[in-house]
Amino acid sequence: MFDKIFELGLKDVLDSMPAEYVSLKEALDGKLEISLNNGLKHKFDPDEIKMLSDLIPLYLWSMVRIPFIIIKLQSPGEYSLNGSEWDRKALSYVLNSSEKVISVGQIETLLRKFKSLIFITLGYDSISGVDEKEGI
Repeated sequence: MFDKIFELGLKDVLDSMPAEYVSLKEALDGKLEISLNNGLKHKFDPDEIKMLSDLIPLYLWSMVRIPFIIIKLQSPGEYSLNGSEWDRKALSYVLNSSEKVISVGQIETLLRKFKSLIFITLGYDSISGVDEKEGI
């Protein structure tokens, strides 16, 4: 019974994840809406897009894809970015840190400034008990 409830809850979480991504440049050019896996739409806040572009060098705009997917790691208070090296580089500019693990305080900062550009989910290690620290 518990397994079925967990499976349904996890399915809902995965269904609400992005089905598509846009580059920061595309978002600046006006593509502010993406589809989620469940068919719903998600809209980015144009002010947050502008604020993000002010923090990231121009040469990264075409390579950085949003939304950022942040994964909760098994260790308490630790998160990781699920994305390309360019996404990690961009987030290092935003956080002023090149650490691979993102702290709770940094997550709070990101959510305060960029709530429409961040998705947080559980990682495989959070569910399975495996502790891998990959990401930013």
